[in-house]
Order: sequence, then C-alpha cells, then structure tokens
Amino acid sequence: MQGVYVMAILAIFMSYPAVFHLQDSVIGQGGDPWQAMWRFEYKGSGGMQDFIKDFTGSGDARLINMSVWPWMPLHYMFGEPVAYNLVWLIIMALSGYAMALFVKILAKQASIFAAAPLLAGIAYMFLPYRSAHALGHFGAMQLQWIPFICAAVLVYIRKPTALKAILIGSLFSIQAWTEHHYALWLGIFGLVAAVVYRKELRYFLPSYEGRRGGVAGDERTPSHSPLSKGEKSRTIFWHTTLLLLILIVGVIVPYIPTIKLAATNNTALELGVQQTIRFSADLFSFITPSPQHPLWGRFFDWFFGQYFTGNNAESVQYLGISILVAILFFHKHIPHKQKRLWIATIIVFGLISLGPVLHVFGKETSIPLPYALLAHLPVFSAIRVVARAGVMVGFATCVLFGWTLATNLPGRQAGTPHPRPLPKRERGTVLAIGLVLLLEFLFVPFPIQSARLSPAYDTLKNIQGSRIIEIPAATNYTAASRALYASALHGKEVVGNIALERGESKDADDLIKSIPGVRQLLYVRTTDLEEKRHEFFGQDLAETLPDAMKYLDTYAVLVHTDSLTEKQHQGISSVLNATAGITKQSFSDADLYTLNPNTISSDGVFLSRGEGWENVGYDPKKNSVFAEVPNKATVIIYNMNTYPVTVTLEYALAPESTGELTAEKIITVNPGKREVTFMHAGEGKSIIQNPKFTAIPLQPTPRLRPAGTPL
Repeated sequence: MQGVYVMAILAIFMSYPAVFHLQDSVIGQGGDPWQAMWRFEYKGSGGMQDFIKDFTGSGDARLINMSVWPWMPLHYMFGEPVAYNLVWLIIMALSGYAMALFVKILAKQASIFAAAPLLAGIAYMFLPYRSAHALGHFGAMQLQWIPFICAAVLVYIRKPTALKAILIGSLFSIQAWTEHHYALWLGIFGLVAAVVYRKELRYFLPSYEGRRGGVAGDERTPSHSPLSKGEKSRTIFWHTTLLLLILIVGVIVPYIPTIKLAATNNTALELGVQQTIRFSADLFSFITPSPQHPLWGRFFDWFFGQYFTGNNAESVQYLGISILVAILFFHKHIPHKQKRLWIATIIVFGLISLGPVLHVFGKETSIPLPYALLAHLPVFSAIRVVARAGVMVGFATCVLFGWTLATNLPGRQAGTPHPRPLPKRERGTVLAIGLVLLLEFLFVPFPIQSARLSPAYDTLKNIQGSRIIEIPAATNYTAASRALYASALHGKEVVGNIALERGESKDADDLIKSIPGVRQLLYVRTTDLEEKRHEFFGQDLAETLPDAMKYLDTYAVLVHTDSLTEKQHQGISSVLNATAGITKQSFSDADLYTLNPNTISSDGVFLSRGEGWENVGYDPKKNSVFAEVPNKATVIIYNMNTYPVTVTLEYALAPESTGELTAEKIITVNPGKREVTFMHAGEGKSIIQNPKFTAIPLQPTPRLRPAGTPL
C-alpha cells in the first residue's frame, strides 16, 4: 500500500489547484464532468432498482453506460461534486500504482519502489493521453484497469488458481463497465500476445525461470506443472469455464440493451465514416507535446487547432521524447519476445488509432490504412473515437520503458536473498529521470470549474409540469450538461437537451424541432426572434408559445444569461416578455420565466410542419414566407381544447410553380392532433406563398385544457 501513498502524493501535486476546491468546484472543463456527476445522481437516485436493471440487462434497447457503478460508494458517502473529485484523484494514483505493479511482476522486481516499476508508473499516470481525457471523459481517463488486468493474467499464467481466474473476470468486467472500448482493445491485445507467444501456447500455462538473473524474458525452457497432463487439462478447463461464466454475467448480460440497439435499424450507434476520419490520430500526434503543459502548452494549443483534426482532448497522443529516446538507445537487453510483443502492440494499435486514412499534420491524405477494412464492421462501426486506441500505444510504451530501466539499472530482483542498493551515482540517475518525466508531462494548474448551480433551480422545483425549457441547452454542450445534472436534482426533463445525443437516434428531437415558438427559443433563432417573424402558416410566436408549452407539459423557461451573447439574450427576452401569461424572475446568472395557464387568452390551436417540405424560408423583399412541395408534405394541427375546432388553411401558389397542388383547406380537428397532407402532381414542384391558418371553435366560449391533462 505504500506505493499507493506515493502515487497519491504525486497525484495531489499534479492536480493543483483542484485539491483545494473539492467541495465548490469540479475538476475538468466543459460539459463532460457535469454529465459524470449527473450519472452519479441518476444512478444513485434509482438505487437498487437501477442496479438490478443495469446488471440484468433488462429494459428497452439503449446505449448502456455503467461507468460510475464501481465508484457509487463514494457518491453515497460524500455526494457531488466531492465524490467525482475524489474519484478523479484516486484514478490518477491507481493508474500509476497499477503500472508499477505490472512492471514489478513482469520484470520480477523486488518492489514497486525499484527504479523500473516506479518510473514506469509515474510515466503512465502522467501520460498526456490520460491527462487530456481527465478533463472530463470519465471512462477514458480510467487507465488503471488495463495494467491491473494484465498483471492478473500474468500471475495466473505463472501459477493458475480459481481465485486468480475470478480476479481476471471481475477486473475485465469492471473495465467493460467503465470503458467498453478499452475492453475491446484488450481483446485485440490478447490476440497479438497469442501470435507472439504461439510456440509457448503448446505448453499452455508453463512456469518459467529466466536465465538472466530471474528477469522474465523469452529465452527460457518451459518446465511442466507437477500436475499430470489430464489433471492440468481439467484444471484449465474448469478455470476457463469459470472465467467465461463471469464474463457472460459481468459483460454480455449488462450490455444486452446495447446489443438489442445494434440489432435494430436505429442509427444511434452508427457515427459515419466522416466522424471516424475526423477523430482519428494524426501521424505526428505521438511526438507532439500536449497543449496542457504550463510552459509550452499555449503554442501547442494553437498548433493542435491549426494542424490536427477533431478536438484537443482527443488528439493528444504524446509519448514523451525522453521515454522514446531511452527505449531507442537502451533496448538491447530487453528479452527478445517481450520486445517483439510490445513493439507489435505499438504498431497494431498505432495503425488502428490512425483510422481509415492517413492524417499528416491535419491534412487528410488519400492513403488508406488497415482500419478502413474494419470501419464498417459491427462493433467497430460504433466506435466513437478511434484515436482512443492510442491508449494501448501509451501502455506498451510505458512497459517498454520499464523494461529498459529494469535491464540497464542495477537493482534487486524478486527472490534475490540480499538486496543490492543502487549506488549513489545510479540513484542520481533515477532522480534525474523522474524529474525529466515530471517536467515533460507537467500539466499544472489543472482546469477546474465552479460546481455551484444557479439559485433559479431552487424556485424551479415548485413549478408545475414535467419538463422545462432551458436556453441554451439545445445548442451549447456545456450548458446542456449542466442542465442535465440539475435535472437529476429538480426532477424535470430538459426539452431538446443535446447532452445525451450520442445515445439517441438522429430523429429523436424531430418533434421538438417542429413545435413553433419552442423551436426558435431552443435553437436561438436570433433573427426570427428579433424581427418577431411569424412562424409557418402565419403563426404569431407570442400567441403560439403558451399553447406549445402546455402541449409539452412545460411551464417554465430558464434562460442562462451567463451562456448567451447580449444579442441572443435580447432576442429571447423580447419574445418572452411579450407573451401573455408569462412572468419573469431575475437571478444573478439566469432569468426564470413562468407560464400561468389561467391568465392567458388563446384559441388553443397551433400548427407544426411535418415531413416533405423543402426550401422553407422568408423573403424580406416580399415580406412573404415560401415553401416547396416536390411530392408530398404534411402539417400537423394540434387542438389543445376539449372540443372540436374548425381550421382554415390559406396559401397562394407562386408564379414559378408547376403542376397541381391539392390539400384540404377547411378541416375539423377534434381534441388532440390531426395530420393534413399536401399532394403535388405533375412536373416540377409546387411553391406556396404566404401560408396562413385560422381556427374557429365550434362552441361560443373556448375553454383551455386544464394544465397537465394528457391529450
């Protein structure tokens, strides 16, 4: 455990100033930390019911994310943001400790405080790949499980037991929960290792004695287990069966909903080749320093923006010039097959991370790469960021670095009866290497952001309705993620929130995007709002908005003034202040608008645009709205009343229209909604101008639908 303390001290040193703001700030930047905290709150509020749902694979087809489950005890003990911040620090320390432990076992060092394990652990925990994802990618930052799993497999191979098989299965399951892509990379790494050690597989689970001072290498003679061949086969069979059962229960079963999603025509998992190419690693990213460095980071932040694709957090792959130089010049004594294994790992995963085509300083070349053959296959087509395969490149490089130190610095290996301390000169060398690593991988001060929510949320809890409109939650990822976290506290769904768009189909928000008034607010259509431009079919935004909000069971609009430009704020305010029945309450960082359905006068009817319309726009010279119907187009009329309404649709055909257009112009709409179809016949397309609609109730006095009454 002393190794954990050492790594924890180093983690605290490198996480300044976060350690002084655990209660009022969240470590990282952007929206991802907010999403992780939301997931803690969401899973925590569900309790045992959510736990059972996740781990039994029940429920509808959906994208599974269980990354917070291993850390839930901290959430229950400390709440947010303290729990998230503690997990962040623990993950960093465990990453270094796990690598040190693996190198100690692999190279048969006496202690993780020996030069090789300690320095390899420091390199791994401060690897720029890890610190870049530590900005908020909760699963991707957890690099500790990879060396822990490899260490468990190694000790199993040397002396197989059922307990070790259970340990391997448990660790691999946790890896699949926290970051399933890493589990996939570990599976591919297993195939690489099997190819490199294919001859040794004949002896299946041999125990080795290295010929070079006990250092684990490949120049060895397998010595068979004392078990008979039959007993050994049975032992391996039962251990393998046990491991497979754990993986089925721990990995396959929880991911059944995602497997269901992949088996449907839903496109939520298909990201497209262009995104795969955009978020592929650049050829020079492995030797380009991190933009997080306090000394030269500003230059490389500009460099990444100019010459790399994707974003900075996903582009960072820097391995460290000092590490690469050490391996290049001092690799001679590394055991041959170990060298082959880790170099092969670097090559395989380096090629995968480069994606379908080669990028050179951000320029997409026409040179195809092996991943182009995998990009359309199941599983691989759903990988969000292929550049994250670089985690295995960094892992293998750190292991090679550990081997370099183990075979070039004198020290004591495990089993040596008398310790041989490092001479003073070598101790100085180790200290110098450690300082160079810290300097090269430095990332202090690490970004933090306030974890305090707007006081407007306290008022929001008592407002009726199951949903809330938050602006700009439909256009700003950070604001959306913060709103998502707040929704776990106030219990209302955020309309049109983009924070979880990865787990939804591409048409999930089509309804929201079609609702008049709501669409202009959510997507901050500044020009429409400032000019008070009417909606499709001549609908006044201020008159339509209350009906649209009631249809969505939404009675509050929360405008985050700290996330909007002055122009956006003015445009939104102009519409909301002019809307009858809405009252405003101002806070330091937000404006809260509340709809009182009992104080508005409305016909209770509005219209939304359906499918089939093309080139819908506004001609300011003619002060005219126009829309094209090439074949068939629809509108949907919503009647919020408890009685039928007669709706009249009016429009003119533009002179350039060809063919014929047919549609109902006088329609009776019962309570609920009704679709009306416009059919074009003949050549060309129909172009309508100045479309308008009016609604006439079929009883003298309109009565609004009571708030919260379902249609």
